[in-house]
Amino acid sequence: MRLQLKGFFEKESIGIKFIIIVGILVFFAVLFLFISDALLSLLAITDEVQTLKFTQLVSGIGLFICGSFALAYLLSQHIRSFLSFRKTQVIVLVLAMLSVFVVIPFINFLAELNNQITFPEAFRALEETLRAYEDKLAGLTESLLLSDRSLSGLFLNLLIIAAVPALGEELLFRGVIQNSLARSLNNEVWAVWITAFLFSAIHFQFYGFIPRMLLGAYFGYLLIWSRSIWVPVAAHFMNNATIVVFYYFMKKDPATFDIETVGTDGALSWAIGSIVLFSVLAVALRKRTIDNQCVNSHS
Repeated sequence: MRLQLKGFFEKESIGIKFIIIVGILVFFAVLFLFISDALLSLLAITDEVQTLKFTQLVSGIGLFICGSFALAYLLSQHIRSFLSFRKTQVIVLVLAMLSVFVVIPFINFLAELNNQITFPEAFRALEETLRAYEDKLAGLTESLLLSDRSLSGLFLNLLIIAAVPALGEELLFRGVIQNSLARSLNNEVWAVWITAFLFSAIHFQFYGFIPRMLLGAYFGYLLIWSRSIWVPVAAHFMNNATIVVFYYFMKKDPATFDIETVGTDGALSWAIGSIVLFSVLAVALRKRTIDNQCVNSHS
């Protein structure tokens, strides 16, 4: 008797699905770590920055993209529908990207507030460890962004740091996890916020936890409104790509303007204006997507 794996765990409880998700992700993480190491040896790549870029690209494609499709195969009979692969209007993608761009000062403001959290004296060692870890991550990210000043380097960074993570993380968190939770809990709002919490937690950056969770929640609502995974992917890409492009154009020389600090320099008006503009665009986007769904449902 042939075992049919497609949709094998579709009717299982959310607890079983969670175990399956974790197990598959661990398997793909280990598998593509070995593949990455093997390819690095085969290609004789020894430079630290190039090694980091290559490893990030392979793990992004392997763990997040391939892992998401494997999970969708096991969790649903209808993979495209499960992952929300639906067409959407170009204007919706544009509005999603613009909304994420204009909200940057407010996100920076929240990040600054998050960064000011201090631990009680008894946990001071933990606080110092967390800050040292995040400083190290920031240094690694900056080395990736500044390692190649050529135009080809810019496009490579957009691929590795913006495009692949945007597609992979949205497929996993919004496509697999949020959709699984929404079906199991029969509550899309709970699914959005639980997924947003996991999305932020998996980055292991305490001092960016709050703004990242709120961005994750917004990506989740974009999926609910549009029913298309491409909308949160576009928004996520814009969030990542903005930093990549800024480093390329603004940080060739010491810059007086830093997009990562806009909204944190005491000018509260930046943060207020940012959230107002964001709200206008988000409302327009939601109305556009809902109106479009009504038209489709009556056509």
